[in-house]
Amino acid sequence: MRLFRNYPVIIVVSCLLLASCASSSGQIDPYVQKLQWLDAADPQADANQAVKQNDFRLLGLATTSVNIPGVSKEETLKYEENCGVQLIEGVSDVVRSDEHLRLMQKARSYALKYNAIIKTHCQP
Repeated sequence: MRLFRNYPVIIVVSCLLLASCASSSGQIDPYVQKLQWLDAADPQADANQAVKQNDFRLLGLATTSVNIPGVSKEETLKYEENCGVQLIEGVSDVVRSDEHLRLMQKARSYALKYNAIIKTHCQP
């Protein structure tokens, strides 16, 4: 009888162990997946294409607040209102892995180059 009383506990613990193993079994972090396009991206070509389509939104990073690389904090609101901002998905204020950090750094660099071109077409 005593064995059967512990049976539910054993089942729950086993399920939790299996679930934790399954969740770390090579699945790519969704934040990393959203940023992988940066490895093949060309910020200059992408910005020039956006200008041709009259899309003058600057790229922003959603960290603890919206950060627009290449724009001072004092000018951020003016640029948001006059040009608009498109956030790069996958950037957050929490670093989830070394790969996520690498891609977030790449996103910042990409946005700096992209925004430098867009800013010549849309100013506050």
